[in-house]
This record gives sequence, C-alpha cells and structure tokens, in this order.
Amino acid sequence: MNEAKKARVFSGIQPSGDIHIGNYLGAIKKWVDLIEEHDSIFCIVDDHAITVEYEAKKLPERTFEAAAAVMACGLDPSSDNCTLFVQSHVSAHTELTWLFNTITPLGSLFRMTQFKEKSRNALAKILAKESGEARSTVLHELKNTGLQTAEAIEALRPRIEALVPEADEVDEGLLAALNDGLGSVMQGLQVGLGVSGASTGLFDYPVLQAADILLYRASLVPVGEDQEQHLELCREIAGRFNKKFKKRIFPLAQRVPGEAPRIMGLDGKQKMSKSLNNHIGVLDPPKLVEKKIMRAFTDPQRVRREDPGRPEVCNIHRLHRFFSSPAQADELDEGCRQAAIGCGDCKKILAGNVNAALGPIRERADYLKAHPGDVIDALDQGAARCRTLAAQTMDEVHEAMGIGSKALHRFCK
Repeated sequence: MNEAKKARVFSGIQPSGDIHIGNYLGAIKKWVDLIEEHDSIFCIVDDHAITVEYEAKKLPERTFEAAAAVMACGLDPSSDNCTLFVQSHVSAHTELTWLFNTITPLGSLFRMTQFKEKSRNALAKILAKESGEARSTVLHELKNTGLQTAEAIEALRPRIEALVPEADEVDEGLLAALNDGLGSVMQGLQVGLGVSGASTGLFDYPVLQAADILLYRASLVPVGEDQEQHLELCREIAGRFNKKFKKRIFPLAQRVPGEAPRIMGLDGKQKMSKSLNNHIGVLDPPKLVEKKIMRAFTDPQRVRREDPGRPEVCNIHRLHRFFSSPAQADELDEGCRQAAIGCGDCKKILAGNVNAALGPIRERADYLKAHPGDVIDALDQGAARCRTLAAQTMDEVHEAMGIGSKALHRFCK
C-alpha cells in the first residue's frame, strides 16, 4: 500500500451500547465503501465516552461489542486499507488535545451547539426526575442564579446608564464590576442552562475530536451532518496551527456524507439514539426489531386505515428507501397515498426487510463474540500502527511548537 498517494480517512464511533441502524446508514456503511480506495482508520472512541456519566466496569465490554459490531458490519482489519483501534490505546490523542487547547479560543467552543443541547437535555432529565440529582436542588440553584443576576444588574444600572461609548477612557472599575458580577452568568447563558453539571471534557469534546482526526492527518471524515460544526472547528484549529507555527502540518479535513444524512428515531421526533430509546440496534434479534417497528410513529394525520397517508412525513417510508427495493418502496408509497395499504402492513414489510438486511451482520457478530481473540488481535495491531503514525505527527508538532526533549537537545547542541 502506497500511503503517500492515498487520501486518508478517519472516523470513530462511541462504545455507548448498541450500534443502531442510524449509525450504520449514516456512517458505517460509508466507511466500508471508502476502504476500497482510501487508507482508512477507524476508532472506538472510549475517551469520548467518559465525558458523560458511564459505568467503568461495563466500558471494556461495550468497547469490545462496538468493535465486534463494526467488524460485523463490514470493516475488515485484515485489509491493507483498513485499520481499527481503540482511542485510549494511543495516548497521543489526549496529548495533542492539550496542545490544541492552547490555540483554541474559548469563544469557538461556546459556539458548539451539541454541547448546549446535551447540557439542556441533562437539565431536562433532572427536572423530569429522570436522573439521580434532586430536582429541588437544581431549581434552587437556578433561582439563586436568577436572583443574583437581577441584583447585580440593578446595582450596576446607574453606572451602566452613565456609560458614554464615545468617551476617550474606559471605566475600568465598571468593566471589572461587570466581569465579576456577570461574567459567570453570561457564560452560563451563552452555553445554555444546565451547563454547571456538565464536565469540562464534554465542553472540550470537539477539540479532542479535532485531535483524533489531525493526529493521522486525515483529509476525509465520514460522519453525520450533525458533526459538521465540529469539523468546521477542526479545520479552524488546523489552519490556526499551520499559520501560527508557519508550518503546514495539518490538512483541512472535509466531511464525507453518509448514505443517510439523518435518520430519525422511531418516535418521529428526534434523531435516532440509544439514549432516547428510539432506535433499532443492528444486533437486535428479529422479534425485537419487529416489535420496535410495529410501535413506531407514523403520519399523525392518518388516524384510520381508509385515510390517505403522506409518505413524505412518515419515517417508516423513509426507512423503506434504505431497506426495501426501489420498486417495492414506490409501490408502498402509492399504496399509502391511496389508502390501499395500512400502516400495520407497511411496518410488517419493513420489519421483514430490515431483518433480512441485518441477518448476515448478526451472524458475523455472533462468530466474533465466540472468537474474541480475533477482535482483540485486530485492535492491538491497529493500535500499534496508529502509535507509529501518531509519533511521526507528534515529532513535527513538538518541533513546530518548540517543546519536547528533541527541541531541547537541539538547543543544547
């Protein structure tokens, strides 16, 4: 394999439990396609997984299951073009993250919408009594924050109103008072309520993601459209590093869209997610797949079987486009519009087609679980290769930044 002539692909998946069909259609299926033409590196991102609450005893099991699942979906680490490894097995990921932190403006991280969404979701769970935290404690903190904000603004109002924008001198005292009194409040409002319970790692998640990609100088990243903002930050970090240290080490990575940009969950409301329990796992047994599909949300306006349906708003019909033949999907589309087929029949057909597509994946996964050594060997070999690639990148990064033992030794000579 002539790596110099191949564009490098990098992507990762969290070991957060079941890999679902949203992951498969949105990313993994594209991964398999890219292996044929590109030097492809894929990662089980366990360092990302620990930025939220998790069970340490279960993480190794989930890491193994994620690796076995993606291998079952078609990733073949025995191929010259395919490398699979576990993120924490290559320590340079976290080292490069710290170095990138030193050149990443705080404001860039404040703009990340996924952190805001996760913070708000965490707050919503607390308020809905779905987490271990006391709802009354959180509401008490929110009330105190609100009162402190109101009191600070009222106390500073006369000085704020007296502020003259055209003045030659800045009121340093007012600036300090605003910063002390409102700085933390404004920061909280900027990233969303609920942020106080989020980890620094979750906030810094996009920088670690940039380090994952740039450590291997990947130029192609097959991920869902929800990751485009993180990739924009990755390009921003790469460009800033290259410019600041006057050495073009990192490429500006581009997203490779998956077959399905965004797969909605079975609730028809949000993106498919295990945490939202609106998913179909690629390793779910056939009866569970059918059960999940039969209770899935469809067109809310189709109350009775004789009511004409609207396939364009029904997630079941969207899934048919991925798991049914084009001719069958068209036939079901027309049947729905004419009320010639009911939602239940449509769902049963989809369940059969999904199970037919997932059958070979389940069989391969069962084999790998029965032969765990095959998975571990592939991960170990992948990590060994990635440590070599990472060391090459880090040598150049250290030299550019003037850090590390080699830089000091060169100075002493």
